[in-house]
Amino acid sequence: MDIFAHFFWTYAIFHKTKKPWIAALFGILPDLLSFGVLFVINMFTGKGFMRGPPNPDLVPSFVTQSYNYTHSLIIILTIILIIYFLTKNFYVFFLGWPLHILIDIPSHTSRIFPTPFLFPISTYTFNGISWANPTFMKLNYLSLILVYLIINKKKIYKLFKK
Repeated sequence: MDIFAHFFWTYAIFHKTKKPWIAALFGILPDLLSFGVLFVINMFTGKGFMRGPPNPDLVPSFVTQSYNYTHSLIIILTIILIIYFLTKNFYVFFLGWPLHILIDIPSHTSRIFPTPFLFPISTYTFNGISWANPTFMKLNYLSLILVYLIINKKKIYKLFKK
């Protein structure tokens, strides 16, 4: 899924928590830590902004390796558990990261960056629907609009009540 949709879905799901913005930031962190590096390199080398899924053949191997680590439920859940045992605190906003991975599993195909959610234990990936598919994108953003309308229905009602 694209980074903007990840942010909006994560914020919507965590909107009633104390720190929904932090959860939403954790919801985009897996892509920032992998493709964000490539984005910065492309901006400084004059390659500019890429739209849609990247061509895997043109992506440097360090980005692919980073993607494997940042999109692994095994790794992020292990990190969350370690932090919990060290601090004796459970930080709900960390769950934005595994949510990102769970959203990516069905919204990536095996052709272009399938989600390695079981890395490093298994290479299994799910062949889903590409998030860049125009129909998927339309339905995804229409769903987001509907969810935000529902979340903000009281505020919307007050606007029209005046």
